[in-house]
Amino acid sequence: MQPFVHFEVYNTWTRILRADPWILSVMDIEARYPTEIARAKERGFRPPEENSDPKGKWDGYIRLLKQPRNDGPYFPTGLLPLMQHVCEKMHYRVFVDEKRERTQEGVPEFPAIPLRDYQEAAVEAGVSVGRGVFDLPPRAGKTRLACELHRRLALKTLWVAPTDRIVQQTAGVIEGFFGKHYVVHLVGGSAEAQAGAMHKNIIVCTAATVSLLTDELLQTREMLVVDEWHHGAAKTYQRLFKSCDHIFFRFGMTGTFFRSGDDELAMRGLLSNTIYKVSSEELLRRGYLVPTRVLFVPVPAHPKVRGAGQKFNGGFGKAGIHEHKARNQLVTYAASQLARIGRKVLVLVGTKRQGREVRSMLEMFIPSDPRAEFRAVEFLSTDTPRSVQNRILESYLQNQEVKVLIGTSLLGEGVDLPEVDALVYARGEKAEVTLTQSAYRVCTAVPGKRDAIIVDFADRHHRKLLAHSLERLDVYYKEPTFFVQVVDDLHNLTAWLDSAAPQSQQRSA
Repeated sequence: MQPFVHFEVYNTWTRILRADPWILSVMDIEARYPTEIARAKERGFRPPEENSDPKGKWDGYIRLLKQPRNDGPYFPTGLLPLMQHVCEKMHYRVFVDEKRERTQEGVPEFPAIPLRDYQEAAVEAGVSVGRGVFDLPPRAGKTRLACELHRRLALKTLWVAPTDRIVQQTAGVIEGFFGKHYVVHLVGGSAEAQAGAMHKNIIVCTAATVSLLTDELLQTREMLVVDEWHHGAAKTYQRLFKSCDHIFFRFGMTGTFFRSGDDELAMRGLLSNTIYKVSSEELLRRGYLVPTRVLFVPVPAHPKVRGAGQKFNGGFGKAGIHEHKARNQLVTYAASQLARIGRKVLVLVGTKRQGREVRSMLEMFIPSDPRAEFRAVEFLSTDTPRSVQNRILESYLQNQEVKVLIGTSLLGEGVDLPEVDALVYARGEKAEVTLTQSAYRVCTAVPGKRDAIIVDFADRHHRKLLAHSLERLDVYYKEPTFFVQVVDDLHNLTAWLDSAAPQSQQRSA
């Protein structure tokens, strides 16, 4: 008789009620991923304590199939399609016992929010399916889409975003559709704030704040929305889903439904199905994104990365990128030239120290009005008070005294800067998610904006930095929104900026 596996499916976890040891071992192999410890051990590394007592030591793999001694095996429900595929591939019959109960939808109180056709199709699919990920490029209007999804389902919602900056921005959008008292932005876990949030239709907060919320408050929520879903592999999101085990309607939103590391399986363990997907090529063709020209400029530096006094031990990223004087001078020159030709310039840096250094050099090219509240070149980081951040952004976006904005990852993801049409990507690194999210900051189409420019850097002064540069270049080439040109030397930069036609859409090798 053909063997079979019995799955009992709940909102967060799926239990395995019947499976033989062999198929469990196969599922365990498919539902695990390596950490750096595992990779080091594969290269032959052994911690000293393991040389004398190798038994019972961790092999460095994160296992998502749990097999406790006193209970049956189980795994995150997002991996159910993977586990079914594994069983069927091994010629096991699969019986799925669906225990999830769809919450009864409410009655919409507000008129429909105007949507683009793809947003409308995404909302309809979301209502039908009830859980999954909206995979739409950055700047595709995912927040608006989720607001209409909430309106149609009319269920009390917990809306989670990775940073307080994105939370603030999201709360503002929701207020615009539903009114000021419809939503509450929670910061921290004070009893008074939670009591006030109990009857709000939408609670918006970070994943860190969710961990401080009481079970009583969480039990009032009937729908979960997680923005920037590519962060879903983090432990804070694992705890979030565990705390919201009672919620049937679960939606993730991202423009990069993948992870740069090995932990993508952890993200998909929470939500793995794509509800609706739109390509950046389609948005570009229809005019929702602008063509963006990417210029790769070589860094004039010595072949090897060295630290001051030969005592440097902080890694090639610190010495070769963030604190490399010649490279930061090139960043400064690129930003000043973009500002000179009338571009609204954003500079993304990797560290606070790099941001302060670039700002100091840029101020020599772009002087400030001593009577103004802010400088012509401002640097935003987590050290900047929240209220000051808002005023600086307002000055920058409204073409007031702030002409060039420098930021850390605080501005690299989820923050709406639609008028920006020039990015100097100074942070280096190779993470595809971070780069894609950052690059699309300048791609939004708004009236009067025909194109955008990104300046990135070819780091050839260290083999690791060169490899990272090539990986970033490959990311740009894969995205149809970007049109890439690699110049021979620094002298080409000014001429290229002056002569490149704004409407050019020809991809250069």
